[in-house]
Amino acid sequence: MYAKAIGLFAATAVSYYALVFQAHSALAVLGWGFMLSMALTGIGFNVQHDGNHGGFSRYAFINRSAGFTLDLIGASSYFWADKHNHNHHVYTNIPDEDADISLGPLARLSEAHRWLWFHRFQHIYLWFLYAFVHLRYLVTDLMRMAGLKRNGPSNYPRGTDFYRLIAGKAIFLFFAFAVPLTQHSFGRVLGVYALISMTMGVVFSIVFQLAHTVDNVDHPLRGATDHNEWVIHQIKTTSNFAAKNWFVSFSLGGLNFQREHHLFPKVSHVHYPAIAKVIREVCAEHQVEVCESPSVWQAMRSHYRFVRAMGVKPQPALGA
Repeated sequence: MYAKAIGLFAATAVSYYALVFQAHSALAVLGWGFMLSMALTGIGFNVQHDGNHGGFSRYAFINRSAGFTLDLIGASSYFWADKHNHNHHVYTNIPDEDADISLGPLARLSEAHRWLWFHRFQHIYLWFLYAFVHLRYLVTDLMRMAGLKRNGPSNYPRGTDFYRLIAGKAIFLFFAFAVPLTQHSFGRVLGVYALISMTMGVVFSIVFQLAHTVDNVDHPLRGATDHNEWVIHQIKTTSNFAAKNWFVSFSLGGLNFQREHHLFPKVSHVHYPAIAKVIREVCAEHQVEVCESPSVWQAMRSHYRFVRAMGVKPQPALGA
């Protein structure tokens, strides 16, 4: 795991240097830009995610450092960890509680969400909007810092958390814009940054959507009592995908073993395949059905079907 992290950092450094200081043709810019976006995405999946869950190391300082790499990518590890760890991991797929299924009026991902006429097309346009997810973090973080937006129970960052947040934003802006502007025009820097960010946004969004906003898991309404036990709730609302594909597991930091991650979020992702065998045995013993998609493609189809179903205008209840 640490060797993979070092490799991702090295790939980031090499591609960044080549993109900023050596790439002059459009083909070179696209090539090095794509490599940089994939290296940064890999850090997001394999380093920051485990770090912000406390699973990258047994030492808190190393976990905080690993989690801080999210700040270097452009998002705030403080805000992300609070929204992700406190909302999503506790209230998975529960509307108004799980912030990950509350994407605003453009997406309807629960029967509890209000239906609007354009949702009938969301199975088409959402794939394009995913490209703006990473760019969205820049805006929402500033809104949270200004007190205009809030996801989760956290208080405003203070003390060390506040200075870490400011330092992260400063470092990100320095490498994303200040250094490139010494070599290239503002328009070129902005355009290349947008392409890299949008590529990252598509990959991040699709991977995280394949575990919960699919049609083979449960989508309970707020206040539902179908899953009185937290472990069963996590199993019923979470789907693994491509679990037998070692390359997918290696690249995504084990996020295709999402069930294992939700049950043991502080355990390093390298242990998920072994844990998965035990979980399947225990679920079979207690007759709890697990949710799986054999491949990434089938998981994407499942997500497409679910989003399309949520876009259908709901029928009024009998007697209403």
